[in-house]
Amino acid sequence: MGPTIKSLRAYLYAPLLCCAFSLNAAWDTPDNGNPLLPGYTADPSILYDSVSGSFYIYSTSDGVWISYSADPQVAYSSDFVNWKFRPLTLPSFWPATRLWAPTAVRHPTNGKYYLMYCIGSAAYIAYASTPFGPWTNAVSGNNPLYSSGQLTGSSDWIDPQFFVDADTVYFTFGQSSNMGIARLAFDPETFLATIDDTDPRMSDGVNYRCKRLSGLSNNLEGSCMFRKDGRYFITYSNSACQNYNVRYAVASSPAGPFTYVNRIIVQRDNDDNILGPGHNSILRYGDGWYICYHRQHYQYVDVKRQTCIDRITFNGDNISAGSQTNAGVWTGTGPLESLVASGRAEREPDLAFGKDVIASSESDYKGGTAKNQTETFASIPSFYKARYAVDRNNGTRWAPASLPGFLIVDLAADYRIERCETTFELVMRTYRYRIEYLASGEAAGITAAQNSTAWHRYADRSANKQNVSPVVDSATITARYMKITVLSADLPTSNNELSTILQTDYADRVSVFEFKVFGSEGAVARYTPGLRPGDNRHDGQYVSMDLFSLTGRLLRNFSRQNCRGVTAGNISSSGIGLPAGIFMVRMKTAAEAAVFPCYGLSAKQ
Repeated sequence: MGPTIKSLRAYLYAPLLCCAFSLNAAWDTPDNGNPLLPGYTADPSILYDSVSGSFYIYSTSDGVWISYSADPQVAYSSDFVNWKFRPLTLPSFWPATRLWAPTAVRHPTNGKYYLMYCIGSAAYIAYASTPFGPWTNAVSGNNPLYSSGQLTGSSDWIDPQFFVDADTVYFTFGQSSNMGIARLAFDPETFLATIDDTDPRMSDGVNYRCKRLSGLSNNLEGSCMFRKDGRYFITYSNSACQNYNVRYAVASSPAGPFTYVNRIIVQRDNDDNILGPGHNSILRYGDGWYICYHRQHYQYVDVKRQTCIDRITFNGDNISAGSQTNAGVWTGTGPLESLVASGRAEREPDLAFGKDVIASSESDYKGGTAKNQTETFASIPSFYKARYAVDRNNGTRWAPASLPGFLIVDLAADYRIERCETTFELVMRTYRYRIEYLASGEAAGITAAQNSTAWHRYADRSANKQNVSPVVDSATITARYMKITVLSADLPTSNNELSTILQTDYADRVSVFEFKVFGSEGAVARYTPGLRPGDNRHDGQYVSMDLFSLTGRLLRNFSRQNCRGVTAGNISSSGIGLPAGIFMVRMKTAAEAAVFPCYGLSAKQ
């Protein structure tokens, strides 16, 4: 397939003129709120930490077969809009693979942060002084908190999740009939945790005291408990893969008995291309309640699950059904929606967003038949489109059909570029690539840029070893065209690491969720001392002209009433007192701010 050029402009701006999202926004609408995070993160446990004023999401790392899950990580944000990932340093003796369903909490009295994973066939717990760690095993010796069969049965180690009720910390756990709850005790001096055996409500258990929960129905795994208005709600997931969903039950005590409520909070929605939402945690922020869950990547390639969030509402014991959306908290009203609106309004402009792009190729979606929940998905040519790399949508990505693969963004003008941020498909893996640039005078359009041999190096990560996301490359240059060439990545290739139900090519996974470019939105102007105003003159009224350095510092301000008929003495080289160079120019007319040629300034816009 030859190079492909795509434009987001007509596609992007027409549906956004109303400045609000419909709740049923299309899955590939630019700047969608769901998925919330790029990459493949499943079983999300969301924590708002009032100490740091930030949100943290701990999750299973996907993108490889579920029996291999590795690469422990945490996503974090202070505004719920701009998210970054950081790898977690777990206790050295913990297994390095089969790391599933983490859960995190800040202890209500000792102030430590606790993190629990189900790993292999046991539940491990650690503590730290910050949400990032480093993490110390919270059980004496090199031991897990408990192992399979020590609470209610063989599947009791699956999906433990913290629940804080006033000053007491519990955790729910288990699968199907083995789903239960246990209480934790913490040593105030060592901060170590044990399963408490003093609560008389915990009347079950093999090696440790717990309570097998009764009254549940359609419960497979992924339990999560919370309290509202004196009632205890337990949510859990049912079915599997693309048909996953979340159901719940209610009780007057965390130990039950529970009453099943026949409502599905989030579920598959073919109309909105939402597949398999499930395994959730619950966030209370202000007076708002939110369900944080994963869903399958669209089109379906199990297991590539992605974290989403939506608001839920209550009417007594009834929780809003069918709460899954593509817009997420990017629309609607509520405390988290207000925080997101502020974050979106104040975020640094991404100069690449919605701009014209051209790529070496676009990979096909290859389709196939899912095995667990049998269903056939048709192939789609050029599914992983070039424009998906500049659309601020974590549910879309650009994938080249072969490597190396390049993507060129036309910023439509020369800009002062300060950094690029690239989010690759598997956010905790290492990708190798190069970034290059051209100024507008070096190529007359994006097709000419593609054929150019004059590209300048911006960043060379052909030997990259960094596994954080996004990957940030910083340098100050002037450019109109930015080019990223993806070379290779440290991705799973062996059968013990890779066994997706619907197989994908290696190149499909060396792909880009977002390629962002940051700098100044003002056009760049070139000033040469001694030029006569007639050489570059704008005939029109204006109020003032400012000259800025490339770092954004104001150097000079000039006020004039009219460019027409001026003499060389109006703005002379000695009057400006600056050497020849490249400067940011801002000129304001009586009607509006504008950038235009004037006084020997050859502005490019």
